[in-house]
Amino acid sequence: MKIAIVAPSPVPFTIGGAELLLSGMQDAINNYTSHQCELIKLTTKEDTFWDLIGSYYKFYQLDLSHFDMVISTKYPSWMTRHSNHIVYMLHPLRGLYDTYHLCNSCTELPDQLKTGLVKEILDITEVRIGKVKDVDDLFQKLFQLRSEQDNYSKEIFTFPGPFIRKIIYFLDRWALSYENIREYFSISENVKGRQDYFPPSARVKVIYPPSKIEDFECRGFEYLFTVSRLDSPKRIDMLIEAMRFVPHDIRLKIAGEGSEKTRLMELAQDDARIEFLGFVTENELIDLYANALVILFVPLDEDYGYVTVEGMASAKPVITTFDSGGPLEFVSDLKTGFIVDPDPKHIADKINFFVEHVEEARKMGLLANEKVKNISWKNFAAKLIGKRDTHYQRKKNVLVLATYSCYPPRGGGQQRLYNIYSRLAKKFDVTICSIVENDKEEQKFILGNGLIQICVPQSIEHARCQKEIEGKTGLNLYDILMIDLVERSNAYIEKVKKLADDADIIIFSHPYLFMLKEWLNLNEKIIIYESHNVEYLLKKDYVGVPYSQKVFDIEKEAVERSDIVFTTSDEDKEYLRLLYGIEQNKILVTPNGVDASKIELIDQEERKWLKKEVGLSDRNTILFIGSWHPPNLEALKFIIDGIATKLPECIFLVIGSIKQYYVHEYGKFPKNVLTFGVVDEDEKYELYKLADLAINPMFSGSGTNLKMLDYMSSGIPVISTPTGARGLDIENGKHALICTEDQMHEKIIELLNTELLRDKLRVNARDIVESKYSWDRITRSIIIKLKEIAYT
Repeated sequence: MKIAIVAPSPVPFTIGGAELLLSGMQDAINNYTSHQCELIKLTTKEDTFWDLIGSYYKFYQLDLSHFDMVISTKYPSWMTRHSNHIVYMLHPLRGLYDTYHLCNSCTELPDQLKTGLVKEILDITEVRIGKVKDVDDLFQKLFQLRSEQDNYSKEIFTFPGPFIRKIIYFLDRWALSYENIREYFSISENVKGRQDYFPPSARVKVIYPPSKIEDFECRGFEYLFTVSRLDSPKRIDMLIEAMRFVPHDIRLKIAGEGSEKTRLMELAQDDARIEFLGFVTENELIDLYANALVILFVPLDEDYGYVTVEGMASAKPVITTFDSGGPLEFVSDLKTGFIVDPDPKHIADKINFFVEHVEEARKMGLLANEKVKNISWKNFAAKLIGKRDTHYQRKKNVLVLATYSCYPPRGGGQQRLYNIYSRLAKKFDVTICSIVENDKEEQKFILGNGLIQICVPQSIEHARCQKEIEGKTGLNLYDILMIDLVERSNAYIEKVKKLADDADIIIFSHPYLFMLKEWLNLNEKIIIYESHNVEYLLKKDYVGVPYSQKVFDIEKEAVERSDIVFTTSDEDKEYLRLLYGIEQNKILVTPNGVDASKIELIDQEERKWLKKEVGLSDRNTILFIGSWHPPNLEALKFIIDGIATKLPECIFLVIGSIKQYYVHEYGKFPKNVLTFGVVDEDEKYELYKLADLAINPMFSGSGTNLKMLDYMSSGIPVISTPTGARGLDIENGKHALICTEDQMHEKIIELLNTELLRDKLRVNARDIVESKYSWDRITRSIIIKLKEIAYT
């Protein structure tokens, strides 16, 4: 079918909840059904009596007979005439319906004003079942009245007033009658239940619309947050008043613009904890939800309330009021938040509870997320158009097993897990279940696009055995010892068993947890081994024969028993084939990547200014980044002994957990080496801005170095050994300088002294990162492969 969604375009135009809903509806029908959908909007004014009449007439005159179906959404769009017309009601003009009493208590014109054309119009509005002829007569008399309005009292044209109210009630009643509408839908139970919105006894189905935003996350629990238009029905002033009864040092962040902003800021001026953020972008909004302790949303009789759904999608509890309307359809008192009297003191009591019981906020937030997780555009389209007309397929359930959490994504492995699986979560239901160190808490995060990260600490017995063995060997064996010791972490095994029962696809990230197959029913499951490196080659020179043999055996079993193997480079693909004798068509190369939208090309002038600010303007700066990993330790030892001592006038910037391991093995750093240890992503990108060039002197290991892509995306010229550049389709002299360890010192001097070469490498490196190594591009190939095997 050809489907038209019809809606008003407000004057002045603003993008609000209705506008996002309408574009989402159109996309949902086009993406999830076999039909074609167009969004048709007509400019709609409603500031005066005659503006509103003109807007109603526009839709009445609209000819959409070339469409097979029309979906109207909001007054006055349902005036459109069509033989196959359904209404998905957002609301009529509330100022003439349920909120009319707030503006005008008069429901009837005085009898002395009911004369001439006014009386004739009122007589038409009394017709119980209107016909097209009645509507035509009404508009004809209205336009005649407009030309003669100087002959009538101005009181007749009061807006909102009783005369326009009678007219609009008649037009809405005619447009929404059983004769004109095939099916009735509503945005919420609250809208469905309002008096006079629908014909008596109409069978109205409620379909909750999702947010246009998809990738909500849950991270911290740091502050109070609300977002909305800053106008009186949203009752932001009640939240500001509530802060007077909150003794804790916690911020209230308020996002949005509106007519009440100045008054609200004056009301809050004595409380430094209250922040007005103004307009925020979609990405900023995601972050604000993600780190909120609780969402505050206390409007008066809200139609629906996207804030509630978005907050709960971010796994946050919501505090609302008994008279808030739409939010009450989602907030369950004591379960997904609190419902209180519309009183600042009562709101403050619940705020104080969450400040003092953060773990309860976390628990309620997870229940809140469960409440709204099925509100999706695919489900929306299926209910609105009919399941038989949709390309409806249940999302396959993907379980990823890992020996570390993907969040926050700091090291290379964490970056890969987070960036691939948060994107995969757009098309699949993805859960990463990680076993983490015993000194960490059990946690559940809702991350990008609904990706779920569950962290279960290893048992005390598991941790004790690991510590004893590492103490005897002097080696970090956390991941390798999983092969023998994971069986001692019963809580983790039980969690994995439960998740695996519901999974369609199980991905083992690294081979070390493949031992879990002994406790899982893998029949009719798709098994994938995700190889970040060829682990046997990576470990064999560092851990000795007994442990390297264990790695070989478990990696061999993971490769052989899996339906597909993901690996990060063509070189690793060949190593796996030679080592374990598997067929090439079983291996999919999924290289490491970079999010070029987050790691932006650094402006050279900004670099110079920042270096001056931190006192480095007269020094050349050289960057190296690395997490704990034997090849990284080897590389850092080479930098300290072979490069830093030869270039004492240069400052070396070392970022990552490799700092602690170097100190443990070799002691202090030279004076020209600045070390920063583990930093968060924002801090890391700021440090990148101080670097004149980066080096990657790797001599062993496999897989692709993510740090190379970080450097190249930032526009930091790179010097690497061939091993450090493995798996990347880059050319020496074009994208980076690739040299032996003996040449690295002279290549650094050459690059520092040749601005033209630095600029060439910067531009070319950024170009190839964007064209070949974006996480979006890499994940697309994984999605295609998984759909190929999971839906056939």
